[in-house]
Amino acid sequence: MQPIIIESDDFGMTIPISRAIITGLKTGVISTTNAQVTSPHFEMSAALAQQHGITAMGLHLVLDKDRPISQPLTIPSLVTPAGFCHAYQTLQTHPKQLAIADVKREFQAQIDRFLASGLQLTHLTSHHFVATLTPEIYAIVLELAQTYHVPVRNETAHLRPTEQAAYLLLMSEYAVLTTGTLITAQQTPYLTPQEIKRQLTQKNLVGTPVILSHIGYLSAELRHKRRLTTNRLAEFNALKTLKQTNYWDQFNWQLTDYSELGAK
Repeated sequence: MQPIIIESDDFGMTIPISRAIITGLKTGVISTTNAQVTSPHFEMSAALAQQHGITAMGLHLVLDKDRPISQPLTIPSLVTPAGFCHAYQTLQTHPKQLAIADVKREFQAQIDRFLASGLQLTHLTSHHFVATLTPEIYAIVLELAQTYHVPVRNETAHLRPTEQAAYLLLMSEYAVLTTGTLITAQQTPYLTPQEIKRQLTQKNLVGTPVILSHIGYLSAELRHKRRLTTNRLAEFNALKTLKQTNYWDQFNWQLTDYSELGAK
């Protein structure tokens, strides 16, 4: 059997998203998730997960849009005058303006809040792939992963080949496990069974693939965010369909999580 990770991002963003992810984990539709601790719903979501016997998950590191965990005055390069993190478009166009000390302080604060919830940390990912905004930021993530003895999700695939070399060199310098091919919506607005199958049958898969999904139940609060709203329910249904039709067994895939990554 070939191992594969099915991950849903954004646990804690809203309570309905967290409930959907819990259902997905308990029914075997997904195999892992990651928490967004900058959300005001994180603590309640973490308690809800533990009530359902879910005691461990990844951390979704955030640098954009939300309120940071750190006091804004201590991370001035990361925040707007209103005290919120910058929009992702701003980070993309001015990544070098982010002070590395500020990024490290905020990422550590997010880890501290996650661990204070009582959940066990299994791996690190990043919201909108902010870990790969610059090699310097990626080095912080790898350093934290090494300190806490957890893997990182390989999020470098979206970079141009000429940009990837610096990140691959960094990965070779740290004793940190990483995943392989990242399966995301490419030819469709959201993941469909057909899009997942298309990518999994390609011959260039490497390592342990990760299907990156965003599942959730709808809510008024989620609709206000104006991103990945109804798509979350569609992706949940797509993954349910693959499970119900026994696709994973038929094609020799074994759902796993980050704890099963092989030695580096």
